[in-house]
Amino acid sequence: MNQDSNSAVYFQCQLCGECCSSWNIPIEAEKAEALLQKSWVQQRLRDTGRHLQRQSADMYRIPLTDENVCVFLGADRRCLVEVNEGLTLKPHECQRFPFATVKAPDGNTIHDTSAACKSVSEKLLLAFQPIQPRPKVPETISPAVSFLPEAMSEIRPEEWLADVQTVPDRVWQTLFRQTDWETLQKLRAGWKDWFQADVGSAEEALCRVRASLTKAGKTPPAQFKASTWRQQALVLYFLRKPYQSFSLFELLHGRTYNDPRVFGEPLPLRDMNKVRWSPEGEALLKAFAYNLLNRNRLLAVGGSVQSLVAMAGVAVGLVRWYAKALAVLQNAEATTQADVSTAIRLVERYYTGHQPRFFQFFQSRFRGWLVLRWLYLF
Repeated sequence: MNQDSNSAVYFQCQLCGECCSSWNIPIEAEKAEALLQKSWVQQRLRDTGRHLQRQSADMYRIPLTDENVCVFLGADRRCLVEVNEGLTLKPHECQRFPFATVKAPDGNTIHDTSAACKSVSEKLLLAFQPIQPRPKVPETISPAVSFLPEAMSEIRPEEWLADVQTVPDRVWQTLFRQTDWETLQKLRAGWKDWFQADVGSAEEALCRVRASLTKAGKTPPAQFKASTWRQQALVLYFLRKPYQSFSLFELLHGRTYNDPRVFGEPLPLRDMNKVRWSPEGEALLKAFAYNLLNRNRLLAVGGSVQSLVAMAGVAVGLVRWYAKALAVLQNAEATTQADVSTAIRLVERYYTGHQPRFFQFFQSRFRGWLVLRWLYLF
């Protein structure tokens, strides 16, 4: 997040096991083939009736059990691969989670942090500080400590940080305009107050961010309101994308939204309008939007800051939709902060967490500009 901050929040896995459920984790072919030679792995696969699924020459996928969790998740919520083999054969995806790491132009390592992690979405986002892997040393630091001096971050990096992308010296700010890294950090530092404010919606804060990126620094439109029909149209467009299995016609005219991997039962769409959005989840939603604006991998592959704002605008709409959907399934009249936290994790898992289709859409500077035109310019 804001790299100029003098403090940081250090992540520590809480062993909840949520990141090991509901999706098939990729594993490098070399590691998978080494695991398949282990007797305990062979026994585990026999006991569960599963097998590692080859996806390509370089990659396998780890299957889910009947309980919808990774086949290598133990009863104590610990990874059996790490318990039995250490980190050597643990999938890269699992070793790095919840981080996607890049290098800043000055050579410093910086971490995009996924809110698909329960600990991040429920607590760490609200700190509005950089979130980093917990240092392995010194051992005298209590694991219960969440905030450490910035100097403690200067430790030997993990092996999974060795091959990362680098953000260029100048990044695209808008469709045709570039800015340097230092200027971008100053912009990000200024945005924080808008998202930490007790008043205003996430969309209003994003609208101010969008205005700050224009050369003239235009004032955002006063008539902007959350959940406009434009935002809802974009939400519907992206809702059909995770598995390419829903059509816009089905979403607009159907009575249910049936996504068993997410909800487990058909969602009655007509009940969505009966659910009231509760303000208690707005602070968490704004923290998530700010987290998205401080992600750098999109910039490392040629995306723009404007695209980050557009992605955050779509993500905010998606979170609102999923939070209301969760409330509908609980027969509740209004959303709760717990609904928003869960919705954030769903959006991260199926959209903003560098999922290929979604990520590639916003990698295009033109598409980012187009989404902002649709969302904010009336």
